[in-house]
Amino acid sequence: MMDSTQAVLDIEQGIARLMGNSRIYFNALKRFGIQIAAAHGIAEQLAAGDHAGAQRTIHTLKGTAGLLGAGEVQALAIKVEAALTGGDTAPALLDELAAALDRVQARIDTAVAESAPPPQQREAMTPPEDINELLDRLAALFDEGNGAAIDLLEQWESVLEEAVGQAAWQAVARAAYDYDFESALAALESARRPD
Repeated sequence: MMDSTQAVLDIEQGIARLMGNSRIYFNALKRFGIQIAAAHGIAEQLAAGDHAGAQRTIHTLKGTAGLLGAGEVQALAIKVEAALTGGDTAPALLDELAAALDRVQARIDTAVAESAPPPQQREAMTPPEDINELLDRLAALFDEGNGAAIDLLEQWESVLEEAVGQAAWQAVARAAYDYDFESALAALESARRPD
């Protein structure tokens, strides 16, 4: 039997680490796919001589995997990071990591599909009448460091993006998804300032 620290994906543990907020957890799982795709490219980063980039990629993967309860990926990322720090490109470990990434991605796909709200619930969400109220609420959540900002951001993403512009919105969303709420707030305030 696999040790709980080596679980492909321990959803209960991940939700507990996010203060019991399953919505934030499943939203984070969806975004984790971007890091999984990046981690599949570590061998290419190393082959291109981007050792520092590979180390950043594996370090980020290690932290996120731990937060979300992807114990197997986290354990392998720790080993790969140690090998890279020691100057080893660790091809065998990278192969093991790639297989673990595929397993966790399959588990994420299933978990996300099972957690999706029914279509009638998704259709019931109507845009707010006052976009400035919505932007003020998002800014306040960022300022408080409140994880509910991610829920708000994802629920009204297309409305918010239209309000501040695509380039500005990408800066806000990127910082928010990294849970860097201070930078997200700064980007949002910058986007709202008149030229």
